[in-house]
Amino acid sequence: MNEERLPEFLRPLFWDVDFDQLRVPGHERYIIERILELGDDAAVRWMFRRFSQDQIVQTLRRSRSLSRKSALFWADILNVPRKSIRCLSKRSLRQFGPIWPG
Repeated sequence: MNEERLPEFLRPLFWDVDFDQLRVPGHERYIIERILELGDDAAVRWMFRRFSQDQIVQTLRRSRSLSRKSALFWADILNVPRKSIRCLSKRSLRQFGPIWPG
């Protein structure tokens, strides 16, 4: 079994998990989502070398955790129809009420 570790320069993107335990394969979608949302040029270049464009596009389409801003950006870059991106659907957008009642 291939236990490929992530490059050290990606560590700051994964501050909330045990980076040393994060592996490819096994966490592809999580890794792609995090890079789409927070990655810099080096992280994005690594992502495109490591994952197929189909994996990246499928992650973009299925993700519910990407911000609207990131989803719109990557939709344009990857030429993905906005209506096919789950996190841009009205059902996926969080609906917040007033913070203070009355």
